[in-house]
Amino acid sequence: MTVVAPAPEGPRAHRVRASWWSVVVLVLAAIPRSWAALWDGGVFLPDETFQTLEPAHHLAFGWGMMPHEFREGARSWLFPGVLGVVWKIAARVGVQEPASFVGIARVGMATFSLVAVWFAMALARRLAGERAAIVAGLLVGACPPLIALGTRTFTEVAAAPLIALAALLVVRGRRRDAALAGVAAGVTIFLGYPNALLVVGFLGLLFAQGRTREASAYATSASATAVFGGLLDWPTWGWPFHALWGYLGSTPATTGAFPYYEQHLSSSIGLTYALLLVGLVLVWRRARGLVLIVVGFVVALSFPNGKELRLLLPVLPLAVALAAVGLTRLMDGVGRRPVATYLFALGCAAQMTWVTHDMTRGELGFGGGDWVIWHSGADYLRVTEEAGAATDLCGIIYVGNEPSWTGGYSYLHRPVPIFFDMQGPHLAAANYIVGAKTDRPPTGWRSVHTDGGYALFRRDGTCTTPPRDWSMSLP
Repeated sequence: MTVVAPAPEGPRAHRVRASWWSVVVLVLAAIPRSWAALWDGGVFLPDETFQTLEPAHHLAFGWGMMPHEFREGARSWLFPGVLGVVWKIAARVGVQEPASFVGIARVGMATFSLVAVWFAMALARRLAGERAAIVAGLLVGACPPLIALGTRTFTEVAAAPLIALAALLVVRGRRRDAALAGVAAGVTIFLGYPNALLVVGFLGLLFAQGRTREASAYATSASATAVFGGLLDWPTWGWPFHALWGYLGSTPATTGAFPYYEQHLSSSIGLTYALLLVGLVLVWRRARGLVLIVVGFVVALSFPNGKELRLLLPVLPLAVALAAVGLTRLMDGVGRRPVATYLFALGCAAQMTWVTHDMTRGELGFGGGDWVIWHSGADYLRVTEEAGAATDLCGIIYVGNEPSWTGGYSYLHRPVPIFFDMQGPHLAAANYIVGAKTDRPPTGWRSVHTDGGYALFRRDGTCTTPPRDWSMSLP
């Protein structure tokens, strides 16, 4: 059977410099991300805390509740390691408040998200000129999942700008750019092992286009980066590529039907989702290789049992940028007046912004139905921070929430034992309790602070030595 390779990409636009309007669009994209990073104190998923913040806190300060993935070696230390170093430096220059450390992390994620917008615009500009770049900026900047999840401390958020950059470098068509693309794409493997599919996809695109010199440079740099990332497991886990094998042997945390991603991209984006699909169809002749990479990645992730919308974050800016190029071509067919194209893109951005302002967990594909994600659980975390500010704190109990939904040491930032029940030995080894306002601790405990549905309880006296069953392992 003869295998027919995909035809090379269509002609690319000449290099065009970004206009001031592109900068304005980037500023618009920064507004919701800045708000989410600085003023939304809620938690969307426990992984925000216990897959990134807690390991980073443990590395930086020696205290952190470790989930089973970081006890069994099923995750790379790359991301929490970098964050831990940043926190260590911040502490050296005088940062002390728990909210400040968490804020540093979330501002960093917002920055990653914004850089992904800029690289997506640069890709659209390379493919179809400045008008397409502005449309891409409006659509990627307002895409609801990229805003709702873009400031969360998920490793997939950090992978998004690297994938968009790799796509841009591959399109540029120079050997040096291909080598840099291999590095950028290779790093994403250790921010989420499914991203290896994208790394292979870019290599396949280069070979399909007959660009063997660029493919060789890309493969060499991507392989070297992958080996370096795998060797990082040697000092951290005791064996090269230990985290990869641990990940492959782990059980998916969530399940979903095959069309999970299509359903929840539609529910989270709204009416513009259908237009984005049209845009991907229309850009086929111009960038069929990149479209195949995006579609192949989504289809591949649709087969395993574990499905979460955040797994698509690395490829979502690339997908929306390609759709923006297609929609720009559509508007050019209607009429070449730029104002019509920009008004169309602004209308799509306004619709997505309206969806984002009251985004629910259900729309993003998680349990909780109509539970709005903004500020969810923030009251519990603020009570935790209040406990961390208490000068006499010598032990704390978290109740009224599952252990994985608490703030751990990242929001407490105090080297004291943490417990998750009100058993006698734990009550004796703690002098503060974070729980629901309706909780009734034993005699001698009193409420000293409330916030929303939660309260901080305190008792007089000191704390006993923690019992033998205490550890910093997340139950």
